[in-house]
Amino acid sequence: MNSERLASPSIPAAESDGLLLTSELENGLVVILDVPDFVRSGDAYQLLLNSEAVGPTQAFPIPNPGTSDKVTAYLQQDEFVSDGIYEIAYRYITYPGGNIAESGPTRVRVDRTKPGATLLAPLIFPTATFGDQLVGLLPGYAGMEPGDVIQTLLNGVEGPSHKVQTEELTLRPVEIAFSREHLQAHAAENMSVEYFVTDRAGNVSITSLPTLVSVKL
Repeated sequence: MNSERLASPSIPAAESDGLLLTSELENGLVVILDVPDFVRSGDAYQLLLNSEAVGPTQAFPIPNPGTSDKVTAYLQQDEFVSDGIYEIAYRYITYPGGNIAESGPTRVRVDRTKPGATLLAPLIFPTATFGDQLVGLLPGYAGMEPGDVIQTLLNGVEGPSHKVQTEELTLRPVEIAFSREHLQAHAAENMSVEYFVTDRAGNVSITSLPTLVSVKL
């Protein structure tokens, strides 16, 4: 049997770059296998994680002629103890004979690290002069990546949010604009401005140090 005829598994929960949402790992990870059209009764499969066999050997179903059947398999949460890249594949085992071929791997990435680690610096307001909007600057934080969502809090209430763009990692600080409407809604001259970050994997940071802003509207 030629391993090149075995399609790599698909991971429905993975993003296009292989990133897994942390919540998707809570009940184990779904792995979808295409049933090869040459499968015979008794042929089986076993999942591979980083080239190591995981879980029991399971018999393939016999597909109906002209159909494209799939098998749903699972990897338990405790298989993904550490953050990093994992390669998921499977082993095809023939019956009789026990000949083995392995599929190509599908790579996924596990990230349970909260953005910002143990400290998020306060937003910087270069000027308190207010026209149509007040702009806060965020130079960066540990683990900052494109797609992170920065959610501001004005006196503890959600204010504007911002999704981090690639160019903001190196070329310029993140700018978050607070409109007159946002600020007027609080009917207060003195405001505590904080923020927290949710990354693409769903990890939520601690809340930043506050910035006290005095704005006359």
